[in-house]
Amino acid sequence: MPAELAALYLCMSPAQLADLRKSKRPDGRAGNGASIIKPVESGAAAGPKDAVLYKLGILRDFAKSHTAPTAFDTALDSGLPGWVSAKLPFFAEREPRVKRGRRVLIGGAWNRADPLREKRFADLAKGRIRFTSLTCAEAAASLWADVASHAALAEQGLALLRSETQAIEAALAATGQLAAASNPDAVA
Repeated sequence: MPAELAALYLCMSPAQLADLRKSKRPDGRAGNGASIIKPVESGAAAGPKDAVLYKLGILRDFAKSHTAPTAFDTALDSGLPGWVSAKLPFFAEREPRVKRGRRVLIGGAWNRADPLREKRFADLAKGRIRFTSLTCAEAAASLWADVASHAALAEQGLALLRSETQAIEAALAATGQLAAASNPDAVA
């Protein structure tokens, strides 16, 4: 699998994966990235510009042994600002010419619990589907191939919106109480 897809599989940026690949990282610690395979033509030495390929099995093992929050989890933990601003990868249908400019999403590439995730990576590698980077808000407003997946993503956004609305309403009520307490002559 090429480095760009390997990074997507591991729910990290290509730059983060490249940093893990280094034998020594800038902070002085040894790198602990997944094993790589560099294709080399017979007799030629591998150079730093050669494409880096990863075996899916090695990526799978690395992902299991290095569990960390995904970019989606981080965006969700930051609340509504992360939901509307953090760009995340989504699997999408290939666009036929008739549908130019319309995205039809299949699922989130960050969703490690999706039972079809492995199949989607195989389809992505074969060019049957593509991935696109969107904010969760943009993804919720896009068309999806599956109603249940769309509803699951949208429900998380709606829950964030409800909690944000409740916080604003509570702040308004507290401001009203503060104003009433500081001005005894005011009529409520």
